[in-house]
Amino acid sequence: MTHRPRVGIQSLGVFLPDQVRTNDWWPAEVVEQWRAQAAAHADKRPPPPTFDGEQRVREAMARYTDDPFQGATQRRRMPEGMLAADMEVAAAREAITRADIDPAAIDFVILQSSVPDILTTNGACTIHETLGLRRTCLALTIDAVCNGFQQQMTLADALIGVGQAERGLLVQSCTLSRVVPDEDPVSAWVGDGATAQIVTAVGGDRGLLGFAHETDGSLQRGLITGVPGHQWFDEGRVIAYREHPQRAREMLLRLAEFARSSVHAALEHAALTTTEVDFYASHQPFAWFRPVTQAHAELDHARTLDTYSWAGSLSAANIPLVLATAEREGLLNPGDVVATHAGGSGITWASLVIRWGT
Repeated sequence: MTHRPRVGIQSLGVFLPDQVRTNDWWPAEVVEQWRAQAAAHADKRPPPPTFDGEQRVREAMARYTDDPFQGATQRRRMPEGMLAADMEVAAAREAITRADIDPAAIDFVILQSSVPDILTTNGACTIHETLGLRRTCLALTIDAVCNGFQQQMTLADALIGVGQAERGLLVQSCTLSRVVPDEDPVSAWVGDGATAQIVTAVGGDRGLLGFAHETDGSLQRGLITGVPGHQWFDEGRVIAYREHPQRAREMLLRLAEFARSSVHAALEHAALTTTEVDFYASHQPFAWFRPVTQAHAELDHARTLDTYSWAGSLSAANIPLVLATAEREGLLNPGDVVATHAGGSGITWASLVIRWGT
């Protein structure tokens, strides 16, 4: 039987803007207004839990009722004139340097931009041109929001697994500061930045061992970017907002359920158990997300690392930032079994199981 190669992460690149915005950047009266809004909502008597793990989520959210920053103390902000593509290329260059490869060896590039620089075009082509990738290198942009990295890895595994490619470049960026108004509390939860990975065919027991992807379109349009009350292409400022607040809240309350479902399914795909997971890398939309999902997925014994407090949420770049930081701090080592989890508006959610190293 012919061995099917798997995809592994050869190197990781990170770019974070130099500008750091601390909590005292927001006027005190604005922060107090956010705090009052959160307290008024918390005072409402909630209905009985409906979803598996909902009580864990409610209790975690309640612990941050008096903290409008949701556990963040700082986040990075793009300076005037910087584009998402600038950050994406910088992260890609670092990944290429760390992998010590010629860019000509890259067979495909897959991009996920939270807020692209321009519409009706393929942003991956900008990366392709700037890095001088060869003409036959596939350039692809996907739109999976915060779940982008996990969908990119699965696509990369498919390309490499069927022998269409040996090496690829995955890139994720977050530029939500462009579309979240400063007076919105969400502005304090998000940061700007980009990450990239060189992925390649690996042998032995390394690489992507299992994955699980799930979708619930009934929760679509909870969190969107557009012109409130209109289409995004109508006159008015394009911002990030909750079009259907109830759907957005239901999505939050189901986060623990989503994590256990996808983590366990990915582990089953990999023929492993929760006890065999060495490291857990999760999405970082709030300080409470990682501990709640880790506990509900029965991964409390696994090592982990949080980036939200100092970087804010970086959308699809969250998990790669966790992995890069953990590897550089010695918390993630070759041979470790890594489980991941994230979800993206739409909504989709997924988990990967990777044996680290190439």
